[in-house]
Amino acid sequence: MSGDGEHGGSEGSGAGVAGGASPGPDQWQAGDEPAWQDGERRPGQGSGRDADGEAGPDGDRDRADEAERRDRQEERFREATRDPLADSGVPGEARAAARVQRAAQARFDIRGNSSVFDRTSFDRAHFGDVYVGARDTAAPVFGDVPEDELDRLRQVYRAPTGYPTLKRVLRGRRVLVLGGPPGTGRLTTGLCLLDEVTTAVRDTASGAGKPVPEAAEPDGRTGTGVLTRGRVTRLAPSDLGLLSADPDAVADGVLDGGGLLVQLPDSAGDFIAPQELHLDALAARFAAKGSYAVLVVSPSSPAGHLLGGRYGLACPPAPAGELLEWQLVRHLADCPDPDALGRGEQILKHPLFLDALGILPEALRPSETELVAERVARHVRGELGRDELLDACDQIARRQAREWFTGAADPLPPAPEPDRARAAGPVDTTASRVREASFRIALAVLDGEAVSSVADAAELLAQQILAVRMPGRAHGRPVFAEDLEGLLAACRAEVRTGEEESVGGVPVPVRTVAYRGTALAGSVLAEVWHRHHAARGPVARWLRDLAGDPRPQVWVRAAVVAGELATADLGYGFSELIRPLSVAKDTRRRFFAATALAQAAGREPYRSAVRGVVADWADAPVPALRWTAALALGSGRIVDDTRQAMELLCDIGGRDEGAQALVASYGATRLVAGSRAGEAATVLREWSENGSAEQLNLAMLCAVRLFCARTDDMWQAEESDGPGAPSADAATSVPASVSRVWGPGGVRLGGRVPGQPGGAGPRARTGQDERPPVPRASVEVTDAELARRAHWPLALAVAVAVESAAEPLADLLWRSLANRLSHESATEGLATWLRAAEADAVVPGRTGRTYVFEQAAGEEPADGTADRRGEMLQALLWLLPRMIRDRRDAERLRWLLRLMADAPEEPMTAPFARHVVAAMAATGRGQGGRGEEQR
Repeated sequence: MSGDGEHGGSEGSGAGVAGGASPGPDQWQAGDEPAWQDGERRPGQGSGRDADGEAGPDGDRDRADEAERRDRQEERFREATRDPLADSGVPGEARAAARVQRAAQARFDIRGNSSVFDRTSFDRAHFGDVYVGARDTAAPVFGDVPEDELDRLRQVYRAPTGYPTLKRVLRGRRVLVLGGPPGTGRLTTGLCLLDEVTTAVRDTASGAGKPVPEAAEPDGRTGTGVLTRGRVTRLAPSDLGLLSADPDAVADGVLDGGGLLVQLPDSAGDFIAPQELHLDALAARFAAKGSYAVLVVSPSSPAGHLLGGRYGLACPPAPAGELLEWQLVRHLADCPDPDALGRGEQILKHPLFLDALGILPEALRPSETELVAERVARHVRGELGRDELLDACDQIARRQAREWFTGAADPLPPAPEPDRARAAGPVDTTASRVREASFRIALAVLDGEAVSSVADAAELLAQQILAVRMPGRAHGRPVFAEDLEGLLAACRAEVRTGEEESVGGVPVPVRTVAYRGTALAGSVLAEVWHRHHAARGPVARWLRDLAGDPRPQVWVRAAVVAGELATADLGYGFSELIRPLSVAKDTRRRFFAATALAQAAGREPYRSAVRGVVADWADAPVPALRWTAALALGSGRIVDDTRQAMELLCDIGGRDEGAQALVASYGATRLVAGSRAGEAATVLREWSENGSAEQLNLAMLCAVRLFCARTDDMWQAEESDGPGAPSADAATSVPASVSRVWGPGGVRLGGRVPGQPGGAGPRARTGQDERPPVPRASVEVTDAELARRAHWPLALAVAVAVESAAEPLADLLWRSLANRLSHESATEGLATWLRAAEADAVVPGRTGRTYVFEQAAGEEPADGTADRRGEMLQALLWLLPRMIRDRRDAERLRWLLRLMADAPEEPMTAPFARHVVAAMAATGRGQGGRGEEQR
């Protein structure tokens, strides 16, 4: 806070200016005499005289112009405390956006190519509306379930919670509608129920298995086979219409005391779903015969409404954990190794196995538990390698996504004849299935966010898809027709209780929805993007629409997904998802484009391509492109050389009279908030000492942001560049000409690096940097330390977490306090530090306000936070002396403490202020004359 030092002398004299040149009217230097702000007149200011000392005719005009320029500069520093999205009308949106981006990058994973074949041959298959397979044209209307199959199910079936209720309802009502998504074990549960309730006729059914010729139908149709009367039978799909048309015929085909299993179709087709009155008639006939019927339906099928009637019950999920362990025991029963079962159980709990599986073990479906147990057993026997086991587990989520989207929507209904066409046109009968598919895609993008956000996004996507399927029509949204529980079960998702900070930056409880496994979201996106090209257009337009959503948890998640999808086809993704939004008028949409670019640059070779684009945009004549480039550069993922990234940001901020200096300073500050902190802070300190006017301006703006921002406003968790990439611990800030470009698998790619001589981008620099490199901090350590201090002031947290950043940060912050333009905003930031440290040092559960430094030795707080309470105060008292160089700085600090103690609202207590002053006095800083601490 001293006026004499590195920049001694007055502004008018030109002393301290690089090269000895006199600064222009817009140029100012850090360390100017603070007393000039307190009413003292600078030499040569306000005299109204020309160069010869005589009064000039243009003196008044010059003074007015200079005052106006100074006002603009001071206003810019006041605005430096705002985030780039301040105009959106959502307070704290940038902080919420940073939090959402951290969460999205931590859990986002697209599981590669979705081409999956789980067996080498098949007897039947469904491709869209085409059925391929062998079917006996003389198949019977009814087919019995073999007794050996029922015996096998009886041995392997594990009853879920709620199974006794299902059996009681079936016995009492004779007809049970069992609801559940395909693959959840509903058919097996239905067969086991029928096996138990028909036990009485197992050995007494003398007629079981005897063929009975079919009678002629009233309309003259003759049967195509024989009626086989078994204890448990199934109705052929071709005759499902008889449930509505002729329930008596269905009942007559079931053995007295026997059971009938019917699987109703998931799509409408020519099938007319039965109503409850038809089930009443069927139940009456079965009661007379002593028989039972189980109808299996999907909640989203045309017959799903039956689940809401008196015959409907949801099929409880199978106990997957118990079933998996039992299947493993069964598969290892004949293994001679006595430790085989123990090794298999250890594999089921191994982190590598669970990560490859990507689905919670308790959420596995019965067929999946059998597959997993069989593969683990083969691995234990030595028949299957570890990589093969992990790959088999990885295929489960992909196979599920394939089942969801293969034939997910039936063909469009035929168009009416021209003379009979109506204005409304044909009706899309598959709209419900389109909405279910849209919900799965929306959940893949917004996995873990609020239910309302996912539901709204899913409906927007459904409208896009329906508009492509049937253009020219307005597709309404069904109201009061949603079955959330059934939809979640069909999507293998669950509702949880979480928090969001979409309003005012304050976390509030909210209902969230998420897949029951980390692999499902990525598998869904890979399936849709890689295998269904016709869906790309609606999905791309939908993601661009989400860019305008005011909720950060929506548009940031969409931006992360857009960047990841762009890497699957960079040309398509860039032109459809990124480039249109990079020049948008809305700052939120440009923020979306910058976030997507940063996500796409997460690994090579995409990083090199994105680096070239950002370098071009940084020098583009379009201001919006430069704005987007500044935000992208701040991610730290695009340009490996920190100094080069800072220089690009300075160039952006210095153009057009500093029109984009604020967003450039935002990007530069984000580079300080991470493992690059030592490099970036060193560059800013150099600029504050001997930089050009543009560099000094950016350095002071960054210092104000460092004072005023919280850690979670800027910090993003970092990640390595993939196998074989140089470790972050060894990385240093070196010229781009010696940086390495890494591809997938750690393979070094040929060609020049963007930024080196002859490389991509107009700003290739040929000079060799002679400055010693600054070690880059460990990514793992930095992320852990900053995550623990997410609520701390940013500069304070970085100084503690990154050792190499402490000294340059202290110098930079001191200069911002001593500068006549930035000192006001910087002082306000320092006041927030003191407030935060005071709140952190308060001992909870005490009457009045007691601080940790007032506690007796050995006394610990009741809430068990002894190790953390007061840590921020300790860090502040460690860094603050490095920002005090002489007596004037110490006096300025005491003045600020007195001002805060006299504040009318929430004044600082006298004991805390005295403790800070005493701590500063103990360091010996600020006791001597001016300039005693200069370096």
